[in-house]
Amino acid sequence: MPQLKRQRTKTLTVKDNGRSADYVTPNFIYGCLGGCRDSYCYVMRYNHDKVFINENTEQILDRIAAHAGKLDWPKRPNQTDATYYTYDIGCSTDIGLHYKHYDWERVFTFFRDHPMAKATFATKYVNDKLLDFDPRGKVRIRFSLMPQRMSDLVEPKTSQIADRIAAIPRFIAAGYDVHVNFSPIIFCEGWLEDYRELFEELATTVTDPAHRDIVQAEGIMVTHNPWQHERNLAAGMTESEALLWRPDIQEHKRSGYGSSAVRYRHDLKAQICREWLAVHDEVVPWNRMRYLF
Repeated sequence: MPQLKRQRTKTLTVKDNGRSADYVTPNFIYGCLGGCRDSYCYVMRYNHDKVFINENTEQILDRIAAHAGKLDWPKRPNQTDATYYTYDIGCSTDIGLHYKHYDWERVFTFFRDHPMAKATFATKYVNDKLLDFDPRGKVRIRFSLMPQRMSDLVEPKTSQIADRIAAIPRFIAAGYDVHVNFSPIIFCEGWLEDYRELFEELATTVTDPAHRDIVQAEGIMVTHNPWQHERNLAAGMTESEALLWRPDIQEHKRSGYGSSAVRYRHDLKAQICREWLAVHDEVVPWNRMRYLF
């Protein structure tokens, strides 16, 4: 059975990132009960049945403040943000899902009021309780998007893709900085047609020019892991594994967290990225890609 455990973390390291954010904060929460089969998510890969809630919030925030205080100011603009240093506060959980388990308003307030730092996190859930907070542009939500038929297979317990897209204008109006996270991008039969439909839905929903100026994107190709593959097969998830586990077109790599993983072969991945980006730029040219890998 899934477990929730409250504790005080001793790991107070702020890590360099450079893609989704400039830095990753110490974990406020570690673990996720979303039950996704998408093994790109290393939280599910290594910690699939527990959530650790770290209650020493002030100590974590003090560590972030000390880290930010040593940085040059003004910040040199980069792809993460033109003005503020960005800190990913949800790298090890999904805040949209686990909002009720933590005093996130306290964390959001810290970043809203900090003169140099900005929070960011990705989510697969639409949680309208977040709309009760006014972040004044200092909290970035990155709604994860993929074609619905893929989402039904690899993340069946999450919010519908149409609901995530429909939430974008609401969250911008509430004061959030909203991006989209095309992750994981899964190569399969008919995939580009599915993504074209996804981009078209994004284009017909986000129509305000001011909103289009805000909504940027990141794209991440799927990776997988032998241990999660075996767990998924044992749980009867053969249909989703047929999409995620493709030894005919994948190669082994050492993940950023030090474990064995598989990804699309280098030459194929380059081709897939080009084809995906061509369709993206044709349908939603205003949706600037921050990075794609």
